[in-house]
Amino acid sequence: MIINDLKDSSTLTQFKFEIAAWIRLVEFLNEENTYLKNRLSEVIDQIQDSENLALAEHFQNQFIIKDDVYDHVLYDLKKQLFKWRDAKPIHTNETSEELNKIQKNLRAQIEFIEREHVVIAKDYNTYLSALSLHKD
Repeated sequence: MIINDLKDSSTLTQFKFEIAAWIRLVEFLNEENTYLKNRLSEVIDQIQDSENLALAEHFQNQFIIKDDVYDHVLYDLKKQLFKWRDAKPIHTNETSEELNKIQKNLRAQIEFIEREHVVIAKDYNTYLSALSLHKD
């Protein structure tokens, strides 16, 4: 019983640690998203053609969507962290399986938004680089 309590306690501790790390990551991605939006607002007045203006609008829409996604994920993560803050060690397989399922779903969400952020940031920076080449 003591061995199981230690194992269950360390699992819960690890889950809480992961969620706290994910919160910091999503907060960073949210800040990065704000930075990208600000950069777009700096260059949008300089865009002359409708094709590039349409791309700028596309990126603006993507950044707005990302804001919403980050807010929802942060809410879910903080809710789960609060729920587990004072949780007792896991004593049943059913509870353990439920926690594992929740953690697995959260992990998948984080992996997805992290990949998506990298893709949109890369595409956006490529777009801005192309804009700067056309100006010269």
